[in-house]
Amino acid sequence: MFHHVAVASKDVHKSHKFYTEAMGFKLKKVVKRQTPEGGWTKHIFYDTGEGQYFAIWDLRGIEGVVVEPDQWRGGIVGDLPYWINHIAFDCHDIGGLETAKDRWLDLGYNVLEVKHEFIHSVYTRDPDGTLVEFTFDTQPLTADDEREAAELLADDTPAQVPDYEGVQHRSPNFQARRAAEKAAEQDISHAATAI
Repeated sequence: MFHHVAVASKDVHKSHKFYTEAMGFKLKKVVKRQTPEGGWTKHIFYDTGEGQYFAIWDLRGIEGVVVEPDQWRGGIVGDLPYWINHIAFDCHDIGGLETAKDRWLDLGYNVLEVKHEFIHSVYTRDPDGTLVEFTFDTQPLTADDEREAAELLADDTPAQVPDYEGVQHRSPNFQARRAAEKAAEQDISHAATAI
C-alpha cells in the first residue's frame, strides 16, 4: 500500500480545481516550507480514500532560484507518449467507475474507457497532461497469473497480442471548459500587466 504519490504542477490553481472537482478528492493538508537549495515550495495533499493521498507540488517559490520557470514541465508526462506514465486510483466497482466517468464528462473532460484482462478503467488527463485513471478489479489475480507473469517477464520476443480496444466518450462540455480556462488565463494575464 502506498501513502501518497506526488507530481509537480505548472498551474496549481487549475490542478487544485481538477483534483477536487473532476477527481472528487478532498484537500487535506498543505505543507509550506523552505527548500535546501533556497526558495520555498508547497506540498498539497488530497485524500483519495482509505488513508492514501495524492499530492501536487507548487514550485513557484523555487523558480528563478533552483529551476528556471521555462525549463521545467509539470506532471509526469516526460518525453514519452502520454499513456505510459500515469496514475491509477481505485474506484472499487462499476458504480464508482460510472460516477467518475460521468463527473469527468459533465466537467468537460473527454474519457477513454478500456476493459483490460483483469481491470476495467476510465482515463482522462489533468491540466499538466498527466494521464489519470479510475479502475477496479474485475477478477482476482491467481497463482496462474503469477506463473505467467514470471514467464512473460523473462520473454523478450515481440508481443503478438494487439492493444486493448477502448471506447472514447466525448464530453459535450469539452469546448466550453477549454474556452472558460482560456478566458481565465487571459484575465490573470491582463490583471498581471495592470499591476
